[in-house]
Amino acid sequence: MARTLLLTFFGPFPGVPVNPTVALAAGVQRLLAQMRPGLRVVARELPVSYNGSSAALRAALQEVRPDALISLGVAVGRDAVSLEQVAINLDCAGIEDNDGDRRCDEPIAQGGREAYFSSLPVRASFERLRAAGEPVEISYTAGTYVCNHVFYEGQRISRELGLRIPAGFVHVPATCADGEDATEDTGMTAHRDAGGVVRDERSVPHLPESTVVRIIAEIASDTLPVAE
Repeated sequence: MARTLLLTFFGPFPGVPVNPTVALAAGVQRLLAQMRPGLRVVARELPVSYNGSSAALRAALQEVRPDALISLGVAVGRDAVSLEQVAINLDCAGIEDNDGDRRCDEPIAQGGREAYFSSLPVRASFERLRAAGEPVEISYTAGTYVCNHVFYEGQRISRELGLRIPAGFVHVPATCADGEDATEDTGMTAHRDAGGVVRDERSVPHLPESTVVRIIAEIASDTLPVAE
């Protein structure tokens, strides 16, 4: 029986008029269809909303019952693909979500665990991809905005539903099409609360879209390796 990967992504939010995870998720689906034809990839957009993302993620997990969950988000100003290691039980950001909800020091789950660690093969994927020269890093902060919220809820909800699956979060930098000028202004704003890196220079670091797609596909393949 084919195994299933649930791949989530986000649309625009304040400071990010075009979210690169939309195109990246579609690219990963196409690439994995070639690399791993026996792996079913279901991509779902989650709303950039604290409450809405929890409800949409629960619905997707209940419907798809995946064998693994990888959630994607953009962290403007980073210059590498970040394998997030830990999600904390906290919503707190200086920007509103797309429902106009601005939170300050609110728990994601009242009485819930303080944190969850990623159950993706973070260290193994990082070491393998770095040895291959790919721009990757391990990150110990996913921010305190909706990305961290979804990372935390992916762990919490999957357990609540009885899904014992690897689940985690990957932050991506801004991307550009292959051959495009990587210093071109994207109109994006870096927010520390959203995991971004605020830099002194005006330009936003980019990676080629094909590079990021390849890295995410490799992480997915590490997470759900070919059965022997």
